[in-house]
Amino acid sequence: METYLRAEVDWPQAFPPQEYARRRQAVRDTLALAGLDALYVTSPANLTWLLGYDMIWYHLECVTGALLRADRDELVFFDSRAHISLVSTTPEITEVVYFEGDGHSSPVDVIAAELENRGLGNTHVGLEQFGYSPHGATVTALQTRIETLGCKVTNAWHLVEDLRLVKSALEIEHVRRAAAIADQAMAAAREAIGPGVLETDLEAEIMSTMMRAGGGYPGIRTMIGSGPRAGTHHSAPTRKPIQQGELVFVDFCGCYDRYHVNLNRTFSLGEPDSRWTELMTKSANCIDAVIAEIKVGDLMSKVDAVAQRYTDEAGLRKYVWWVGGYALGIAVPPDWCGNHWLTPRFGLPDRPLEVGMVFNLENQFDVWEQWPGGSGCAYIETLLVTEHGLEVLSSLPRNLVRV
Repeated sequence: METYLRAEVDWPQAFPPQEYARRRQAVRDTLALAGLDALYVTSPANLTWLLGYDMIWYHLECVTGALLRADRDELVFFDSRAHISLVSTTPEITEVVYFEGDGHSSPVDVIAAELENRGLGNTHVGLEQFGYSPHGATVTALQTRIETLGCKVTNAWHLVEDLRLVKSALEIEHVRRAAAIADQAMAAAREAIGPGVLETDLEAEIMSTMMRAGGGYPGIRTMIGSGPRAGTHHSAPTRKPIQQGELVFVDFCGCYDRYHVNLNRTFSLGEPDSRWTELMTKSANCIDAVIAEIKVGDLMSKVDAVAQRYTDEAGLRKYVWWVGGYALGIAVPPDWCGNHWLTPRFGLPDRPLEVGMVFNLENQFDVWEQWPGGSGCAYIETLLVTEHGLEVLSSLPRNLVRV
């Protein structure tokens, strides 16, 4: 790396060196318990968590990654030579091997050569074979090449994410900052709603507010829908003008140093049909029911079970698009969803709630009965597990808000 650039790093980093060192030690301890000699990390979110590295282009064949080993405090970073400045200005990267890009050696060969040179031939190596980067064919090529060294290769895709699930005290500070940014941005969107205002105008207010507050772009584009688009859920904002009497659905994450806090609210431009108000008022109490019953040590699935029970008892099931949630934390586009869901997926276990966990809880509804104003409504809260139970991170009302 270019040490003169490293010497010029005088801006605040996301975390102090001791925090990153703690994380890497946790990975090494887990490798030893799992019987792995080394792990090659390629998940963008995991690289950010381990090193504070924040790169925007993880293309299909990108094998940018970090090699950690169980037997010593050593982390070797691998990246394209095109990123010399980015690597040099990321203080936690202390040793780097560059892919030259000259066509004479493939990145996969470079990684294998380093493993062999560092005495990791004929060892047990973990790869992250399930994720957004790199493409599965690239991971397969890397595995095949490493196996020529006599290595046993194991899919360790969730090893680091499991460690990320419970946040440290410093991480919780970041989560709270992301929540405050989300509230500011949602308030700005609410104030911007008016007749003739475009959905994209709301997006401009949200993003500019978050940037001015010190935040960043979230892992998923903002979801905005008004009127007949209010129930589209996973839709980006369009140039559709908002009209009097329409519902406006707004869903995004506050993002601070890549830490995400999800927030969704539904607004009405003018007086809404009373059925929308009743639906949102009833559903808002779902969060209160969950908070009242859930305690530290309960399984994550119990949160979902309480939410589902409340939904049924409140008579809302016929309108449900989705009630549920998933873990949140560091994330990099194109996604902010963690792989630990309240109802376990991907073969992962049902985890007991621990202080420092963060997850969202969604109440999203579709209505196909031609109620005036829209096709659906929703709210989403993000919850933090504290020693006293669950804490809602937003201070904004979750009922239908009239603008």
